[in-house]
Formats: sequence, structure tokens, C-alpha cells
Amino acid sequence: MEEEKLCAKCKKAGSAAKCYGCQQSYCIPHFVKHRLYLAKKMDIIHDIHENLQKYINDKDFEQSFISSIYAWERNAMIKIQKIAEKARSDIQEFVEKRKNEVNISLNKIFSEIETTGKSDNYTEIEIDKWTKQLSELRNSLEKLTKNISIVENKKVSSIICGIKVIEQQQQQQEQSLCSTVILQTNNHTSENLIESGQEHFVPIYGPCRLSEDKSLVIHSSYRAGLSQISGFNNYSLGKHSIVFLIEKKGIKNIFFGIHSASIDISSSEFDRSIYGWWNLDYVIVNGDNVDGNNKEEIIQTGDKITLILDCDNQQIQFEHHRIKKLVHLPILLSECPFPWKILIRLINSGDCIRILR
Repeated sequence: MEEEKLCAKCKKAGSAAKCYGCQQSYCIPHFVKHRLYLAKKMDIIHDIHENLQKYINDKDFEQSFISSIYAWERNAMIKIQKIAEKARSDIQEFVEKRKNEVNISLNKIFSEIETTGKSDNYTEIEIDKWTKQLSELRNSLEKLTKNISIVENKKVSSIICGIKVIEQQQQQQEQSLCSTVILQTNNHTSENLIESGQEHFVPIYGPCRLSEDKSLVIHSSYRAGLSQISGFNNYSLGKHSIVFLIEKKGIKNIFFGIHSASIDISSSEFDRSIYGWWNLDYVIVNGDNVDGNNKEEIIQTGDKITLILDCDNQQIQFEHHRIKKLVHLPILLSECPFPWKILIRLINSGDCIRILR
């Protein structure tokens, strides 16, 4: 005699139906409820599908990448224009210097000719000498254009890097982000760094005051409150270092990091593109804390901090010079697309930091 199967829900004998998905047997009432449960899950699948389809249709996937390309183009053009302007200035300086030298010699010869001519005290010897000197001066002017060449300066032009589109596995990036949020080393090298000497502060919101050259920012309120300051430059290629001097720091720490220039952060709203540090063991990823706490006062007044933006390797680095410590933070481009900008957050009244140039 075949053993009666029990209902998976009420455990009563006499199950009348079996689900071949979960392999459970049910009585009629519970089988109906089980089918209703599956129908609700199917509705959820339909909703997920529709939302994904809407996301595909509405999301401008290209925009952040196109913005990065435009930023690269602008930066490259600025660099080219600066190099060209320097070359024009060098040409003008060189030519003017040579012309002045020739004019001095020419005036000296003319003075001799005038003096000797008035006294009528000259012979073939003087005439031959002046003729030779004038001929030499003419030759030196004619050789001027031959002696100048416009050549490529490999060392300077190498800062204008080409770009290409590559596809990376997002899963690998996410795994790297989870497993190596902070890497530490005491051996730091600044090889291949591009010093960002033209960087300066730009207020976003909150109380702050800038110096005339915008290299220094001060929290200007009489009480504590968030003041958010960005950098002027956009960073999409290469490896760049910005050195900060903390001229004054209160009880609460100062935030050093980056955000995406393609995302507006003109208010205090949450921004997932923010990455950085409140201190060496308090890390912000996608706008939120992932490690540490903000109680340690490792960073002090008088400390020098270097923020390194390594665009080529999609990471940022934070170097504390006094304790000789360097931490790394990989950046997920899907959350913080190029171009990047530096981001500073001040909390305490009177907090003051300077960009060293």
C-alpha cells in the first residue's frame, strides 16, 4: 500500500497535488495558495523587467564617457596652447636679443665711420675693415633663421597622452574594491607624477573664504558646519599630485578626496561619486563610510598631505608626510566617472588649508 503524502504546510495526510518546482506536496487549499505565491513572484519579475527596460531607454550611458573625452580634448588643447605660446615667446626673445647685438655692433661701426669721415683720415685699410664688418653682420642676420629650428620636445609633449576606449569587467573592479579598499605602504615614489601647480579652490557651498590667489581656504563661520570646496582642474588622464598644508585644524577632521565633475554637488545632498578620507582609517566610498571611524586625530595642524589622482590606474592615494604613510583607494568608474575633481570638506570654524605650489 502506497504511503500517503503529507501537505508541506499543514502536515495533514491526503495531499492532492505536487509542485514539480519545489518538489513539495500540498493539500488543495495550500496548493492554491502556493500557486498564488508563485504568481506574485512572476509579477515581481515583470516589474523588474519593465524597470530594466525603462532604465535602458532612459539612461544616457554615453554622456559621462563623452564628457570625459571632451574634458581630455580641452585639457590637451590648453596644454598645446601653453607649449605653443612658450615657443613663440622664446622665438621673440631670441630674435630680439640677436637684433640688439647686431644693432650695438652696427652703431659702433657707424660711429667710427662718422668720426673718421669728418676728419678725412681714412685709407683702404679702414674701408676694407668696415666693409668686412658690415658683411659679417649681414651674414649673421641671414644665418639667424637657419640657426633656429622648431623640434619636438619629447619630455614636454609626453604629458599629452592619447586616449582609447577599453572595456573592463565590472565584476573584477567590484571585487578589487571590496577586497582592497585600503592598501598601505611606507615606501612611496613620486615617479611619473604631474605636479598640479595651477590647481586652486572653488567654493561649492557652506561658509568659506578664499585667499586672493585661491590657493588657501578658511572655514569662515563662527560655529561648526559643513563647508564643501572643490578644485578647479578636471582630471581624466595621467597621475597628478596635489600637496596640501594644514595651517589650522580644529577637533573634527578634514575630508580629502574626489568627486565626479559630471555630477552636480551644489548642495549637501548625498553623492555616490565621492571617494576619499576623513583620516587615514576613515574611508568614504560611493559617498558612504566603509571603514574606520572619525574619532582618531591622526592629522594635525602643520601636517603636509599629498592627494594623488592616478587616473590611468583608476585609483587615488593619500600620503601623510609626518608619519610617512600612504593609503590607496580604487575607484569604481560606474559610480565616479571621469573627469574627477578634488573635494575638500571643512567642519570646524577657522579650519584652514593651503595648496602648496
